[in-house]
Amino acid sequence: MNIISGTARNLELADLPDSAVRPTAVRARKALFDSIGIFAGKTVLDLFSGSGALALEAASRGAAAVIMVENDPAHVDCIRENCRRVTAAGAAAEKLILEFDALFPERYLAKISDRPDIIFADPPYADSGQYFHQLLSDDAFLKALSGSRLIWEIPDTPGALGEFMEHPALTDIAIRRFGGTFFLLGTIK
Repeated sequence: MNIISGTARNLELADLPDSAVRPTAVRARKALFDSIGIFAGKTVLDLFSGSGALALEAASRGAAAVIMVENDPAHVDCIRENCRRVTAAGAAAEKLILEFDALFPERYLAKISDRPDIIFADPPYADSGQYFHQLLSDDAFLKALSGSRLIWEIPDTPGALGEFMEHPALTDIAIRRFGGTFFLLGTIK
């Protein structure tokens, strides 16, 4: 898995130790990031961060700050190594790793000083729909992140798309397909 564009372009990232974890496919990540456009000066929050690839791609593309939330200690070690590599390659973004369960936002939101412009979420596919509804029903999450753009990777399991078609806590909802992967894009009210 490599950084696709920006100051750390083509940099190889460390792999996650768990082969059951499925990082966002390179083709999907490239198309998604190209569609977002400019990251310069933005703050990015990456929930269920895994290897940190989504946040670190944003850092390579000029984000001012990237915040990665991950609670698996082996994944946190991988994120640390990937942050080291991306920083050595010249990505100057502030990088913050928060070792918390993304499902309990009251624990990590106090550690974030600026409201993120973009939030990426790519939880385990088996629990993605449940996690989506749980976070978007959490008052602390909604209050702290109001106005942030949420980008949620949708599982490729049959019928999963229906769980993400609408939610009362989001506006400007769109389901987009990038590189064969579906994503929900919406703004937190």
